[in-house]
Amino acid sequence: MIRRDKMSKKHYLSNEDISILCSELASVVSSGLTITDGILVILQDGEDKNKAALLEKILRSIENGSSITRAFDKTEVFPNYFIKMLEVGESTGRLDTVLASLADYYAGIDEISTSVKSAIAYPSVLLIIVFAVIILLSVYVLPIFSDVFAQLGLTLPDSAQWIMSVGGVISDVAILIIGILAFVIILGVVLYNFVRPFRKAVLRAVSHTKTAKTLYAARFSAALSMTLSSGMDIDESLDMCENLLENEYMREKLSLCRKEMADGKPFVDALDNTGMFSAVNMRMINIAFSTGTLDRTMATIAENAEKKVSAVIQTSVARFEPTMVIIMAVAVGFILLSVMIPLMSVMTVIG
Repeated sequence: MIRRDKMSKKHYLSNEDISILCSELASVVSSGLTITDGILVILQDGEDKNKAALLEKILRSIENGSSITRAFDKTEVFPNYFIKMLEVGESTGRLDTVLASLADYYAGIDEISTSVKSAIAYPSVLLIIVFAVIILLSVYVLPIFSDVFAQLGLTLPDSAQWIMSVGGVISDVAILIIGILAFVIILGVVLYNFVRPFRKAVLRAVSHTKTAKTLYAARFSAALSMTLSSGMDIDESLDMCENLLENEYMREKLSLCRKEMADGKPFVDALDNTGMFSAVNMRMINIAFSTGTLDRTMATIAENAEKKVSAVIQTSVARFEPTMVIIMAVAVGFILLSVMIPLMSVMTVIG
């Protein structure tokens, strides 16, 4: 079995690119073509030069005697999960099935990743806009009202003066604040990518959230579905899943499941005791295991779980948006009212 250092960092292809490539390869291989002939067919498209160069490199490796898995692994742009599953497909003679499953798997991961990025990016931009509007009002608009009040022989209300003072301070140290935030973000990214204890601590903390557990269950379901559909029995599939899934939370659950199976418990009971799946899903798994359709049922569970995670993320974003709008409206309204009410009173007296 091909092994690669789990902590090595390569410039992997995006999930979307892998999904598209797997879908294309699955189509040509399932039609009866060999993998080399399939690559030649895809190369005829020729629109994406980077993709063409990658496929030509894979093709040369295969023609020079490398196995399909080894040829893909030599490029160092495919993740461990992909390489290990490709090896399963090649060794079992079900390469087309594995490629089709990988296409669906990475399409689902790409959808979730896109949802997560949107969930982070959109609220961040909205938050920046809120603070920018407040600073703009306190630094540039309030001084104008201050001059108007001064011309009338009055002074700004205490609340407005306090807001203007705070805005001035924030404006003066804005560059410092941005620099600190950028440093913290970059430091977090570096620590996560290159410091294993930090990465493990972050993943362990995240793994206890309900959404994360649902996502991990989805990935396990997809992995189990792929391995079962590749011709492996349940023991071989669980062994492969434990190697495929690099998250410690899932590995602990799978280890518990396999231990209970070794002690004589049936697969369904052992899986139920891990607590990975809801009662409804366990009933589906029980029926599927009895009828020999576990691979299809696990694929369905994975798809439903991925949709649930996407829905949770979208709901969170939908709740955050009106909250930020309300905060901005209240802040802007407070700033303007603290100035306009006294000013209107003065104008009424003058009028």
